[in-house]
Amino acid sequence: MDRTQPGLMNNQPPPADAQALWRHFSETYFSLRFGLAVLAFAFPAFLYFWGRFVHDLPLQPSMSAYFFAARASAETGAAQCAEFPMRTFFVGGLCAIAAGLHLYKGLTRRENTLLNTAAICALLVAVYPERITGKDLSGDDRVMQLVKDCPAVLDWAGRQPDLPIHFAAAAALFVLLGIVAWQCACHSLSYLPADHKHREPMFRRAYRVLAALMFLGPATGFVLAALLDRGGSVVFFVEMVGIWTFGAYWALKTWELSLSKLEKDPGAAVRNAAPDSPDPR
Repeated sequence: MDRTQPGLMNNQPPPADAQALWRHFSETYFSLRFGLAVLAFAFPAFLYFWGRFVHDLPLQPSMSAYFFAARASAETGAAQCAEFPMRTFFVGGLCAIAAGLHLYKGLTRRENTLLNTAAICALLVAVYPERITGKDLSGDDRVMQLVKDCPAVLDWAGRQPDLPIHFAAAAALFVLLGIVAWQCACHSLSYLPADHKHREPMFRRAYRVLAALMFLGPATGFVLAALLDRGGSVVFFVEMVGIWTFGAYWALKTWELSLSKLEKDPGAAVRNAAPDSPDPR
């Protein structure tokens, strides 16, 4: 059988060539970055569209609110209160992002440490949902309707931790990723080949802009949540911009590394590097 025969069920390994094998295994990194970008762009859209058109849930005031999104009606009865239909997707999506951040190994030790810490923050966001306070129970129409439809939520509200772990972890997640984009992302730019060196300033500016947006996202969301009507959905869209910024970072990094071939042909990438390029640590 021809070893180069294409097909999804082809069980032939790559040719016994070091470069071909290296290219084959480097696809893992490409898939990981691409998956993080796709998850980030799809996450808020999926929460809204699946909740709206499958479970008849209105747009929630924030993405975090989808953890407890439920609506009892004559058609559904109390079924949604038993399963909270969007919780699985909210928690699962965040856990997938956390796994990707942990499994991806940064070019420097600092980047790797920041990504691993960000993965822990993403897990905390997933397993510690937004707090329901006494103020929410008496002044937030959405929460009051939720408690009316699903009284068991009150029991959970009484057992939640006093510290705002969910919001603190979410803010830390974006700050850590902002630091990665600001301090670490440019280390790989020295490996760009000569015919793409002119793109280096563009990549540097883009990483700085994405970092600034990730820094500003948590602060903007906090201020808007404090100032605006809790029944609105402005915070949802601010969070959407934040997570899309996260996705844009991984898409941009994927494009940059595809130009330098740092993973698929590291020998050529090293030859492209400037003589004074720093040794990543």
